[in-house]
Amino acid sequence: MKVRSNVHTILMMAVLFMAILQSGCAMFKKRPLLVPRESGDTLVEITDPKLLPNFRDDYSRDTLLRSIDNSLDYLKKVKSNPYGFNMAGFSHQNLEGTLKFFREGFLNCRSADELNKYIIQNFRVFQAIGREYEGQVHFTGYGTPIYDGSLTPTGQFRYPLYKKPADFKKPYNTRREIEERGLLKGNEIVYLKSKLDAYLIHVQGSGQINLPSGERVYVGYDADSGHKYASIGRMLVMDGKIEEDDLTLSTLISYFDQHPNELDSYLKRNDRFIFFKRVTHAVPYGSINVPVTAMRSIATDKKVFPAGGLAFAVVEPRKKKGWFNKKVGEKKSFFVLDQDTGSAILTPARADVYFGIGDQAMLEAGNLNTHGQLYYLLKR
Repeated sequence: MKVRSNVHTILMMAVLFMAILQSGCAMFKKRPLLVPRESGDTLVEITDPKLLPNFRDDYSRDTLLRSIDNSLDYLKKVKSNPYGFNMAGFSHQNLEGTLKFFREGFLNCRSADELNKYIIQNFRVFQAIGREYEGQVHFTGYGTPIYDGSLTPTGQFRYPLYKKPADFKKPYNTRREIEERGLLKGNEIVYLKSKLDAYLIHVQGSGQINLPSGERVYVGYDADSGHKYASIGRMLVMDGKIEEDDLTLSTLISYFDQHPNELDSYLKRNDRFIFFKRVTHAVPYGSINVPVTAMRSIATDKKVFPAGGLAFAVVEPRKKKGWFNKKVGEKKSFFVLDQDTGSAILTPARADVYFGIGDQAMLEAGNLNTHGQLYYLLKR
């Protein structure tokens, strides 16, 4: 009886497998391509209501309103796009009108369903073409780390962040040239405990430094060397040191904690170097010169998406490779404002979500490495 039962199970599994192959199971079907209206457009209007996302917002109402107000401040001051994005309909006047109208409706809607209907009735929705026009956008996270440091070098604090030198112009020297030839001596702002701490502030673009006196120093991005950015995390994956599915900020830090002698060689393979300035604000400012807001501000390529614009992010659970593509985490959706940019955030297939300040924010930001969809709204 046991043998007969096993044979029956195997036959049933074989039948199920053949049925999947013949039906073209939905999980293997490719998404329909997004076809831009004009050559060079990076957003495609979704006109079929069935293809619209459910505009459910998973984060704080107050932070969304604050971030909207920050974008409105920008759009009031800057009357036309300075980054080269010129897709029809996305003038700064229209973006400002969209934000005002959305803000009013958002305050008046009493439920998620009511807000969803309000958006569908009153806004045009454009989806980012993503990778290969399939609408898939790679989402990562960033934040503002807090480290101990000193304004002068000591035995404990030996790794500096630098301001722009007097002879600065793009392209400046590579990271390797700067470090090996000591080109920035005399331009130190603050010193940190480890070279990796300093480098992570380069990647994040801002940081807070606790001094021995109890004072806290804030540093922000000022300029870059003009060279192409190369991710040391991606290098570790390509070199077989970390599995791609396991790549997070935590695993990267852990790897170099265990292999400190490898850090310097990897860092010097990234030619791009960041210069900083001391700032008076604790909350960092994005590239459009407004404060960024946790889980509301995104960094994108400003040549392909509208600076200051209102968008809606759908972030899928992370997938672990294997037969069944196991999902890790949960699906999230939330309204965001396009307020920042980054060295690695290029093309319509990338977006970076700001997570906030401190260790927990950095942990959560470093764990975001997945795909989803990005939609921009315009008032009808």
